[in-house]
Amino acid sequence: MSVYQPLYHHATPHGVVTAVSLPETPSPVPDAVLSRLAPQEAEFAKELRGFRQVQFVGGRLALRSAAAQLGMKLPAALPDERGAPKLPPRVAGSVSHKRTIAVAMVARANGRTLGVDVEEYLPARMSIAPKILRPAELEALQALPEENQWLALVLRFSIKESIYKAIDPYVKRYVGFHEAEVDPDLEGAARVSLHLKNGEGPFEVDARYAWLEGRLLTSVRIAPTMA
Repeated sequence: MSVYQPLYHHATPHGVVTAVSLPETPSPVPDAVLSRLAPQEAEFAKELRGFRQVQFVGGRLALRSAAAQLGMKLPAALPDERGAPKLPPRVAGSVSHKRTIAVAMVARANGRTLGVDVEEYLPARMSIAPKILRPAELEALQALPEENQWLALVLRFSIKESIYKAIDPYVKRYVGFHEAEVDPDLEGAARVSLHLKNGEGPFEVDARYAWLEGRLLTSVRIAPTMA
């Protein structure tokens, strides 16, 4: 499998997802790969080191490829002051990465923001559950067969990561795991209740998930609602 190449494109209710393969080592990104970025992105990447460079380049390649599926050619998408890619107002997008994969989701904004997250299944770490889940979520988790509990926890964790990315443009702060309650169904969606400590909102939240290529992909679309 060639690195820095698209693994797949996937159309979802929230937008187009592109996955790009990443190397397992933090070797400098070759110039031939950097040349596929916008010039400003390539210059920014050259200042990064190790896996930060690998992940930035992979994420931007995924972002550009996903946008191309919608007939969009993006300008340079440098990080904003909070680390998210700066995109034109008409474009909603988000990036996530793990060891050997970067994913990006892109859609036409239409007054909504996007968050995307990719997670691997292992290793299982059930000890993190109290840090991630609200009391009702813990109760729902403990009601499941033991062999199903870890994936149910990963699913809620990932959706909350997507919520954080999608809601950040509105609240401009870190949103903790206990500020959202997630109730997944079996059809690839989840109900979300927000418990924002600063009382921001209200927001309309739509959460989705899919099991793709041995990984979990989640996305969240958020828009303000009329009070």
